[in-house]
Amino acid sequence: MEEKTQTAPILYFGYGSNLDNADWTKWCHKRGRNPDGLKEIGPAWIDEYFLTFDYYSSSREAGAANLKLLASGRAATPGALFEIDEETLEALDRKEGHPNPKYYQREIVTAYTADGKAHQAYTYIHYATEDNFHPPSQEYEALIRNGLNRLELTTDWLDSALSGGMNTKFEHVFVYGTLMEGMSRHSEMQDGCTLVCEGAVQGELYHISDYPGLVVGSGTVQGELYRASDMFQIIQRLDWIEGAGGTNPLFCRVIQEVTTENGKVWAYTYHYAKPTDSFERIDSGDWASFNE
Repeated sequence: MEEKTQTAPILYFGYGSNLDNADWTKWCHKRGRNPDGLKEIGPAWIDEYFLTFDYYSSSREAGAANLKLLASGRAATPGALFEIDEETLEALDRKEGHPNPKYYQREIVTAYTADGKAHQAYTYIHYATEDNFHPPSQEYEALIRNGLNRLELTTDWLDSALSGGMNTKFEHVFVYGTLMEGMSRHSEMQDGCTLVCEGAVQGELYHISDYPGLVVGSGTVQGELYRASDMFQIIQRLDWIEGAGGTNPLFCRVIQEVTTENGKVWAYTYHYAKPTDSFERIDSGDWASFNE
């Protein structure tokens, strides 16, 4: 008996009307398609892109959501990560007009889930030749707003896009090791960052050397949440400190959900990028108490 080859799931990042399952189902039923292949995994973010309404949808007779590339540290967009099958991918292509360049193009982006795990996913982007603002209908806006609220994601980026600009910033960073108050590199956080509160993320913490490393896991890791005055500048410095970037990084910068006493906030943080087999796991998830 032949063994079946395990294939990686196809993932899709949605940020517009597909956050509303009823709207997707309505579109599918109208065209005799099965809507069940769009299976929501949960909330997610993509880095570098901001939400805009520079695309005019003739079918909706109003503006539709789009993404525009800016820079890491200057933009990010919330949405949902879905698992899809080949039939659903073909349906999404049809819905978004891919591959006709007049409409949306299917692209691969990195989407981050609440645990900070990076996923390669498809999304759809229209490359507008003119920088116009096309207001969406109230019904279309509600599809996105209700979807974000359901996923417990901020609507600040949506409100910013509806104003025709990009006034919202991705401004939070979570630290859990030597950058915390009282630790050896805390001075790096005192220039351009303000402590917001203590917080915690999902994951496992390991004692690497004179610093800890956070990796994806089911535990809880304690740390501090900061607000950056200029995140683009701050992450240049933090990326260098953490050895992030390049072909053989020590740490990878991710976007992850932080739980605080004031609610949930998504922030940049750094995951250890090497194997942890030879290192001690810090069961408490608390580097400060581990070092006492």
